[in-house]
Amino acid sequence: MNRKKFLKILFASFAVGFVYLWNRLTESVSASVRNKNQITVPDNFALGVTVTENFIVIKSKEQLKILSSKCTHLGCRITGSVNNIFTCPCHGSQFNVDGEVMSGPAMKQLKMLKFKIDKKKNQITIFI
Repeated sequence: MNRKKFLKILFASFAVGFVYLWNRLTESVSASVRNKNQITVPDNFALGVTVTENFIVIKSKEQLKILSSKCTHLGCRITGSVNNIFTCPCHGSQFNVDGEVMSGPAMKQLKMLKFKIDKKKNQITIFI
């Protein structure tokens, strides 16, 4: 085997190995990003308002809404509600159950989160 042929085989081997490793790396990264951007929880929320660390569930007999619990002013987490008014603990912005700003300093409404209900598994997947 001459030097030129040896180097071609060596280069091809490295290229195949690199492509294989690159695909494995990007698959694992995209899978972890997908999982970080969604949360799956049991579909057992009571009627009314439930505030969690990452989202707020507003459930009635006719409708289910899920809002981000992250204040649109500086990103503090809303931790509760009084009379269906959500107040940011950091700077006092207030939001109604539709996520609309009632008083500032926040200027944007709370983000309405998309979700998918799996009736068979009795779960909700929330896309954050």
